[in-house]
Amino acid sequence: MSWSAIRGQDMAVRLLRRAVATGRVAHAYLFAGPRGVGRRTAALELARSLNCLSPDGAEACGACVSCRKLAAEPPVHPDVTVVEPDGRFIRTEQMRAVQAEVYARPTEGRVRVVVIDGAERMNAEAGNRLLKVLEEPPAYARFVLLTTNLAGVLPTIASRCQIVHFSPVPPEEIAAILQEKAGLDPGRARLFASLSGGSVGVAIEMAGNPEVGERRDSALRLLLRLGEMDDADLLAQAEAWEKDRDNLEAHLEMTTLWLRDALLLAQGAPERLVVNCDRMPDARRLAERYGGSGLLGMLEAVSAARGQLLRSANARLVLDVLMLRLQGAAAVQA
Repeated sequence: MSWSAIRGQDMAVRLLRRAVATGRVAHAYLFAGPRGVGRRTAALELARSLNCLSPDGAEACGACVSCRKLAAEPPVHPDVTVVEPDGRFIRTEQMRAVQAEVYARPTEGRVRVVVIDGAERMNAEAGNRLLKVLEEPPAYARFVLLTTNLAGVLPTIASRCQIVHFSPVPPEEIAAILQEKAGLDPGRARLFASLSGGSVGVAIEMAGNPEVGERRDSALRLLLRLGEMDDADLLAQAEAWEKDRDNLEAHLEMTTLWLRDALLLAQGAPERLVVNCDRMPDARRLAERYGGSGLLGMLEAVSAARGQLLRSANARLVLDVLMLRLQGAAAVQA
């Protein structure tokens, strides 16, 4: 592991490396950004850089005892503590333990580092305990808080941290990582990169999950069958998606990608823009069957449903309407 392993976060990495190199590391950081974009990796690399026994500027050597202990998963360095939610929340007793540990001087390294993964999930008492430490931190201690929801972090805690934003990783960068680390062909790498929402971690999880391919096939079959389905079939499909609520957003995203690809082809866009490039004949079938007007109407129907699902508890009603709207839009060209 090194700073170079954190891909697609050049600004954040540059800031942290400069802080280490100049000896101006803040006593507390708040790394904010989506899941799987390198926040935790950066926190542990910061801990390595601060505790390496043979550093080269901001770079840890990677070979000393301290570096090796921090390369383990989970880290086993006695001066680095990683706190994660116990169930849904980070609890009071976890922060009580942090309070006890942080005032003890480092035993093997130069700096005691506390990484809190899920800072938005502290209960009120846990947050107050952390706040007391942040108000008067020991000189040898550094805190790195990680959050996917900056607005959910107590303002009094956020105000005592230097906030470092981690952005979604560009799809082309994720695709390159998947080809290097997972051995995927370019087409599948592009697909998972597009589906990942800018998260390297999510993309890697998808690459190892056969259900992703099954959902892609299922979305294509649905779109190709719309003209043959009666109302009972459409409502049965809505019921199936409603029952698979954990993967509902994935079903909608996969449907969106097929429609997007087909619309691009229907409008004469270059094939290199197609996400499902390994399934070009299928994308062309959709383009030829429904044409630009039909595909645009279908995309609008899916987009509207996704927005309604964010606001409505009645997912079944939203999905019933979606299926009927998809068939209606499909009939524009058919």
